[in-house]
Amino acid sequence: MNKTKNIAFKIILLLGVIFIENIAVAQDIQFTAATSHNTVATGDRFQIEFKINSKISGFTPPNLTNFRVLSGPNQSTNMSWVNGQTSTSLSYSYVLMAIKEGSFTIAPAKVIINGKTYNSNSIEITVQKGVQVQQQQQQQGGKEDVNVSDELYIKSTVNKTTVYQGEYLFATYKLYTRIGIAGNELIKNAALNGFWSQEVDLGQTQWTEEIIGGYRWSVATIRKIILFPQRAGDLEIDPLEMRFVTQKRVSGGQSVFDQFFGKVVEEEHFLKSKPIKIKVLPHPEPKPKSFVNAVGNLDMKVDVSAYEVKANEAINVKVKISGNGNLPLIDKIDIDFPKDFEIYDPKITDNTKTTTNGVSGTKEYDYLIIPRFAGEYKIAPISFSYFNPTSKKYVTINSDPLTFKIAKGDGSSANVSYSSANKEDIKLLGEDIRFIHTDNLVFSNPNDNFYGSWKFYGLLLLAPILFLLTFIFRNKIRAANSDLALVKSRKANKLASKLLISAEKSLIQNDKKAFYENVSKALFGYIGNKLNIPISELNQNNIKEKLSTIHVSETTINELIETLDLCDMARFAPVPVSEQNVYESAKNSIQNLEKEIK
Repeated sequence: MNKTKNIAFKIILLLGVIFIENIAVAQDIQFTAATSHNTVATGDRFQIEFKINSKISGFTPPNLTNFRVLSGPNQSTNMSWVNGQTSTSLSYSYVLMAIKEGSFTIAPAKVIINGKTYNSNSIEITVQKGVQVQQQQQQQGGKEDVNVSDELYIKSTVNKTTVYQGEYLFATYKLYTRIGIAGNELIKNAALNGFWSQEVDLGQTQWTEEIIGGYRWSVATIRKIILFPQRAGDLEIDPLEMRFVTQKRVSGGQSVFDQFFGKVVEEEHFLKSKPIKIKVLPHPEPKPKSFVNAVGNLDMKVDVSAYEVKANEAINVKVKISGNGNLPLIDKIDIDFPKDFEIYDPKITDNTKTTTNGVSGTKEYDYLIIPRFAGEYKIAPISFSYFNPTSKKYVTINSDPLTFKIAKGDGSSANVSYSSANKEDIKLLGEDIRFIHTDNLVFSNPNDNFYGSWKFYGLLLLAPILFLLTFIFRNKIRAANSDLALVKSRKANKLASKLLISAEKSLIQNDKKAFYENVSKALFGYIGNKLNIPISELNQNNIKEKLSTIHVSETTINELIETLDLCDMARFAPVPVSEQNVYESAKNSIQNLEKEIK
């Protein structure tokens, strides 16, 4: 009984298919030919497509000897239902390359339907020189490098191709597709040698539609980066490489349903964006003495916590840079403090934000200074210069001169007072000075003569020795203050450890973005402080070169660079290792560098 039902079902289904085919044959047969471009340049690729709305028994393409055939014939079938009516169409497409100039006619293609031959229309193609076509396209509103022969590709663009050193530009990566996407994976991040980069948060992916070459494309911005060139010359943004899995419905299949509805096939695509060349102009000469490679539209403000204090009391001098520009790359502002002041590395607070309008906000340098001796000290106006790429001129901002009146400190105090709650490692003076004891007094014999005794001569000799020791100690303080690079190098490990602790806290809170940012800052900050590399020159090429020069092992260098790559990749795509492994790799890199850097 069941077998009879199955046979009846198959017969009904077969009759339905035959009925649909008869409807298709009964329709008016339409056989058309179309092209993506009627005017192309030599070396350009374009597509031609032949479409027929009926089942055929043979297809004869035209003579294409005037062009180079790159792909084809590519066959596809489309079935649709409109108002209860079924329509089927069959397409044959070719990807061609124009190889010589001239006007050419692509003859009609031929198909056979029920023993009868049908011809498509012909196609007129004009091939011109590449420069001529580009000029025409620019006059029409800018050239378009979209390749309509593909169904999926990545397009990379920049908003500027010529910039000054330190002037930002944006690199944008867009995905164009005409087929469904089931998944994607980053294979290789775009190498940005010579650039400092920061990812722009795009939020959730937004899809739009564009009509290009007569086709409807789905378009999404998959990545946007702000770039600051760190050196003058010709730089190149290397390609971004990704893998995509797509889904496409094709005709055929083993089952009746596959033959009727079409079969979904998954395909793997490896895509690569085009490299982009950037011309970077050097900063014009002469440069102001207070120029610290700052570029943009900026301002400076100076705040001082106190102008009159006692010796050994701390003062905070805050320099705040604000505006729009390469704020993250600005080195600390040089201030000519008196030699009798003990100076600590500034605490740097970065309150900048990266948006589609660039990097804006404030960067604050908080200097802790401790005057060790009484007196009146004058500091020349603090000067800050930046280069404005719009006006192509330098702008210099000067603060008012600073005058400090330092009173004599309390020598009996063993502590140094300071006004900020975030200071560290402040040296305590006077710890060796004891208070006078007033109990259990012992009186000496009045007949004992101190003058001329060995004690007298001992103290007499002790005075110049104490003076000499004080002089040496004071010079050491001055030397330590002047060699800031040495101070930064000694503190590199300590500062990196603090950032790694912050990264670990972020990991516990499942804040992956903050985790990778802190790990990256820890590694870059450690290398910058340890090797005295300015922020503006911190990139992987420079790091490799510097570490190789001081004979750090290749294994340690590779581990460091791989960890930095993972942190960079994780900002916009999943990475193939766990966060815990990245954390351990960062710790190991710093520990190994501490051992190997002498």
